[in-house]
Amino acid sequence: MTTYTSAQATQAEAAATVNEELRKQMVEVQQQLAQWTSQQKQHIDSTVLQAQRTLENDKENQRQAEQKLQLLKADDEALQNRLRAEERKVEELRVELERLHTQEKLLPPEQQRLAKSLEQQRQLLAQRELAYQQCQLQKETRLSELGKGCSTYQRLLSLEFERMGDERLRLVFTNLDARAPSRAFSFQVYVDALDKYHIENCEPALPNLPALTDTLNQTNDFSTFVRAVRREFKRSTT
Repeated sequence: MTTYTSAQATQAEAAATVNEELRKQMVEVQQQLAQWTSQQKQHIDSTVLQAQRTLENDKENQRQAEQKLQLLKADDEALQNRLRAEERKVEELRVELERLHTQEKLLPPEQQRLAKSLEQQRQLLAQRELAYQQCQLQKETRLSELGKGCSTYQRLLSLEFERMGDERLRLVFTNLDARAPSRAFSFQVYVDALDKYHIENCEPALPNLPALTDTLNQTNDFSTFVRAVRREFKRSTT
């Protein structure tokens, strides 16, 4: 009985020793497993983070590539527009060059035509200048003739002549109004380039002055016109 008990104790001790070894091994295995699991998790996390960064970089690179592509397309479109514009300019220059070549072929006849036209214009200008000078001479002669009768008119009609510039003559009558002998009655006369009389600034105004002026231009009798105007001034005082 004692021997059996000792054997059992020995077996129990052996079993305890085995269990302790197994427990130690299991703890060690668990530690190794935990360490390996942690390392694998870190590796996986690092791999995932790297993959995310790579994906983000790829997306950014793709976005930049798309932007560059859009810029290249815009540059290409602008270049195409410039090329089309240059083509239009080249075509316009070609057409203009052809026109100039055509004009160059026609230049001698055109020069002759222009020279002939210029000579005709010069002759016409000379004729008009001569006609103008003749009109001026006639006008000066007419004004001179008007001035020759000043002394006679002054003496007989109480009339004075005043030259207004180079072309107009002012006639002033007095002694027409018995109530105011010094009262002035006047008008201005000038002759245009067509040798026609014009009456202006008549004071006081005479209703039938236009009719008298028409008669003057028809008869060319200035003395009769002056006497007729004097009578109208005289009549206006009554």
